[in-house]
Amino acid sequence: MNSFIIYSFLTVLLIGCGASTGSRYETKEEKKSETETSKETKKEIAEDFDITPYQTEIDIEAPTLTEDKLPPDVWYGYKDTSSVLERKIIGTTDGYRVQVLSTNDIEEANRIRAEIYEKTERKEVYVTFEPPFYKVKAGDFTSKSEADDFKFKLNQLGYTEAKVVQETINLFE
Repeated sequence: MNSFIIYSFLTVLLIGCGASTGSRYETKEEKKSETETSKETKKEIAEDFDITPYQTEIDIEAPTLTEDKLPPDVWYGYKDTSSVLERKIIGTTDGYRVQVLSTNDIEEANRIRAEIYEKTERKEVYVTFEPPFYKVKAGDFTSKSEADDFKFKLNQLGYTEAKVVQETINLFE
């Protein structure tokens, strides 16, 4: 009876250890080849799909803006009589500007610059590059209260991210 127990124990031990050796002794090259073939299969599946039959064409007519559809000036009755085009720069000094946007896209910065130029009738709108961002700043103000007033106007026009920054400004005649 003792020999039967020892014999059955050795049989179970040998069969149990022999079954798990298949994956334990695989070489790294075999594993790599399996992963490469699965990647190639995935690559083939992804590359042969053509989306063009499923695309739809959308035609959207752009609305035409006329003078009566433009938003009214927020500062009704307060016209800016000065123009940078008629004035000459005579120097620079410390002052304030209102920063409207900071982005890494120059096209967006130029678009916002043009919008501010048209909406506010303020000709001092600058796009500066301070790596890695393009910053749109408006105005040449010597006092912080003037800059705050202009920031308020920009906030009413929808530029809620506008903030007053201290900077070297241009002085005009």
